[in-house]
Formats: sequence, C-alpha cells, structure tokens
Amino acid sequence: MSQPGLTVALLFAALWLGTGLKIIHVALHNHRGLRLLGVPGTRAKGEVVRGPRREGPTLHPAQVRYQAGPRAQTYRRAPLNAEYVLDLEVGLQVTVRYDPEDPRRMVVTGTHKTAGPVSSLWSGVGLCLFGVVLAIWAFV
Repeated sequence: MSQPGLTVALLFAALWLGTGLKIIHVALHNHRGLRLLGVPGTRAKGEVVRGPRREGPTLHPAQVRYQAGPRAQTYRRAPLNAEYVLDLEVGLQVTVRYDPEDPRRMVVTGTHKTAGPVSSLWSGVGLCLFGVVLAIWAFV
C-alpha cells in the first residue's frame, strides 16, 4: 500500500480501536451498577419522576417510579447505581432491575438513549476487532 493510503488506514484503525475501547470502558462502568444489586434481578419498566438536584453541599440522586413485586406495587426510589447512570431527566423512560426479595432495591440498566451494558460491550469488542483487522490489512 502506498504511503498516504497506509497512513489513512492506520489512522482509521486507531480511531476504530479507540472508539471500541471507550465503549467497552463505558459498558464496564455501567455493568458495575448491576453488581451493586447482587442478584440477577427482575426487569421492569420505569420512569424518572425527579431529576438529580443539589441542596447546598448535598447532591440528591434522581428518583425512578416503577412497578414491582407479586402485587405490582408502585415504588419511587433512587437507583443504587445513580452515580453510574448519567442524564436521568424527568420523564425519561428507563429499564430497571429490582431484587425480587426486596423490590425497593433496584438499579437502572438502560434508557431509551442507551443500550444495555452487555450489548454495548459486544459492540465495543466488535469495533476493536475491526480496528485491528484494518491495521493488519494496511500492512499486507
């Protein structure tokens, strides 16, 4: 491959590899929230009813309303992983996982703006592999 083509191919390979690594980092960061729950949990739909707010030096996390448990009781709680989930705006539809033994314990696993941590992890790995294959192709 000629020098300008090799340079462009390697730049694109570095771009895809870097993008994949960033997506993997974010997916692992979001997956930490699932570990906070401690159990696989039960999936439910919820809605953000109060956004994060600051009162003096204290920062209060967003609150999510969801139905859980055998009687489909409505709960309004702050997620255990509030510091890992950004941009919880009022009215945003979210997917939560709650502990079946204690439905008050829940984590936000995704919003309509984001994919779940596992699918993000796979797309990040795919982009990394694409970047590596592109770099190898540039030298062949």
